[in-house]
Amino acid sequence: MTRAEVLAQYRPIRAGIRRVLSAATKACGRADLDRAIKQVAPWAEAEVLDEEVTAEMLVDVALFEPNQRGRRAFERFLAEKGERLTGVEGALAERMVGAWFSIFRVAERHEAAGLWLEDLLAGQRRVWLVDEALEVSAPEDAVIGLRLFDAGPFHAGFGIIVAPDAETLDFCLAATERGEPLPFRHSLAATLYGDQLRANAPPGPADLALLEMVADMLISSPAALTIPGTKKAGRQASSKPRNTPHPRKRR
Repeated sequence: MTRAEVLAQYRPIRAGIRRVLSAATKACGRADLDRAIKQVAPWAEAEVLDEEVTAEMLVDVALFEPNQRGRRAFERFLAEKGERLTGVEGALAERMVGAWFSIFRVAERHEAAGLWLEDLLAGQRRVWLVDEALEVSAPEDAVIGLRLFDAGPFHAGFGIIVAPDAETLDFCLAATERGEPLPFRHSLAATLYGDQLRANAPPGPADLALLEMVADMLISSPAALTIPGTKKAGRQASSKPRNTPHPRKRR
């Protein structure tokens, strides 16, 4: 296919995804959203949760991550209200059921349109993603987390794209190599969304309270706190080396 032919198929799919997600979001229950908030941003204030990007992250987790019974709200939406979708949108929604969230490496540009991605958590399996915006902005070798699905002639994505930090990526790759589950309490999507929101959030009440407590400790007893690796006042540093345990990695 030529670029024009690929984009002629992609753009109606992109519009159809927006309509399906809009309908599914309206059917999303309060319990689903509360679960997403607890997993993604339990620390966040109401104004943070109302931000457009944060809200989209929460809806993505609420719809596409399983609840404690292993069911996804998006599947419930299709079972209860899927008949309201048109033929084309209904078929697209059925494909979206297979959407998964993973960490991908941008391998190269596709010869027609879009990108070749490698799923780093699935043996570097290659998928052809068509996304006009990402095609322009993503550098080769970029590592990104996103949700995508097989749209037929190619894969399409939706939701927010996030970049895992080096430590999180290492944990994921190590667990995958050992054939173990990812070492996170919640889903990969909830983990990466939460990491990004915390990194970009201003200090909240809990952070300020902690800073005030540390400041009070320094003012009341400045000698009580010592920096690791330094000697305490009034004591000679020993010339004999000590065996110090290696810090344990986060599990």
